[in-house]
Amino acid sequence: MRLARGRVGPNLNWQLIVPIISGTLLAVGLGMLVCAAQALVGGDGATMAFAGPAAVVIPLAAVGVASARRLPSMPLRARDGFLAVTLAWLAAAVVGGVPFLLHGTFERPLDALFESMSGFTTTGATLIRVIEGEPDAILLWRSLSQWIGGVGIVVLVVAIAPATGLATQRVFYAETSGVTAERLTPRIAETAKIIWGLYLVVTTTAVLAFLLVGMGLFDAVNHGFTTVATGGFSTRTASLAAFNSIGVEIVALVFMVISGVNFAFYWRALRGNGIWPQAAEVRAYVLILLGGTAVVTASLVVSEEPGSFAQTLHDAGFTVTSIITSGGFITTDFDQWNDFARGFLLLLMFVGGCAGSTAGGLKVIRVLLLAKSAGQEVQRQLRPKAVQVLRTRGRIYTEELRRGVLGFFAIYMTVTAVGTMAMLATGLDMISAFSSVAATLNVVGLGLGEIGATDNFEAISGPGRAILTVTMLAGRLEVFTVLVLLTPAFWRPNVA
Repeated sequence: MRLARGRVGPNLNWQLIVPIISGTLLAVGLGMLVCAAQALVGGDGATMAFAGPAAVVIPLAAVGVASARRLPSMPLRARDGFLAVTLAWLAAAVVGGVPFLLHGTFERPLDALFESMSGFTTTGATLIRVIEGEPDAILLWRSLSQWIGGVGIVVLVVAIAPATGLATQRVFYAETSGVTAERLTPRIAETAKIIWGLYLVVTTTAVLAFLLVGMGLFDAVNHGFTTVATGGFSTRTASLAAFNSIGVEIVALVFMVISGVNFAFYWRALRGNGIWPQAAEVRAYVLILLGGTAVVTASLVVSEEPGSFAQTLHDAGFTVTSIITSGGFITTDFDQWNDFARGFLLLLMFVGGCAGSTAGGLKVIRVLLLAKSAGQEVQRQLRPKAVQVLRTRGRIYTEELRRGVLGFFAIYMTVTAVGTMAMLATGLDMISAFSSVAATLNVVGLGLGEIGATDNFEAISGPGRAILTVTMLAGRLEVFTVLVLLTPAFWRPNVA
């Protein structure tokens, strides 16, 4: 079988786009098989909800992947990479929502798509009212979808399918986060393997740690997946608060912090050299975590929130970490805190973790460069002829990159504003509308108001759920990858 080269306006390279999408769906199908096995062993009645879709998806996806082996080596252009990655994530979310419909978790396809998109993008927003009421296979699928999406489904495809010619930097860079291309080895496929290898090691360690502090095996596996993916899906409606265990909360906090760091940093540290490119960002990340915890703790103490200082410090530290890393777990109802603390948490949602991590948000490196750029502009008013270089310890950033960061920030804030206005149009109040967009665009999954810490997203109307499904995808792919498809220039034949 040879895939025909298609034309949809521009000259798109479907010979490579289709196998990339197929590889993504193959990973999704194999994940469904795992959940079907769980359902069969557990006898929870959800076996066919997973086995049926897997029986259809896996053979079709395998054909699409195998077809690439007979294709000549061709480079993937920028537009091909953007389209391939966006369609791959959409396909994963659509197919991933089928088990929710077949089992009866949701009756409407939009709700199933929302839950599935929230899983794969590691947002953690849910429409399920009582989590414990779902069979174990559904709970495992929610956790597994977050784990698969943690460092990127397409990155996984690149890692395991180098022989098909899919391991191209266009696809890899269209999905991964950061302000500059991060390549650990000369071959992109090897870089993808290193990242996924580290991801596996950290996940396994997290599962073992949860077991050591008293979690059962099923809960430990699920929370290991979602903690390292910084996704926030839990097997309990009350999230980690349901376990009432300081040990569980400490393990979750530690691994959320670990997963909020650039995985390339760990590889360079293990190699014993070259950590300086990420050192400034990691240092700023740690300082923001500590500073944010101190500010929120002080705010709660001043407002005389009930509880001892130790408990207040613990609640503040865990919540700040969960928000910044987009971990999405809760141990207390922070929506009941004072307005300053709640507003500060909203700001922290936009900061996010380090580039190259599983966290969402703008990323610390962008926040750091924005702050340095602002400082330089102030200095420029006093010394207009001075030559200023944008740098962090170990790295100098070009003027082109400075413009890119400023442009990204402007677009990010524009999407936030437009999304908020759209959510207001659905009937939400200002706090709920803004926090719903902030929670989904920054893939945090926790909001305020009608979608507060202890609430789910049931209060959101159908049109609102459709809007937030889009913001989840845009946030996970860092806006540009999705928005570029909406520009007229993308569809012109002469664009590279």
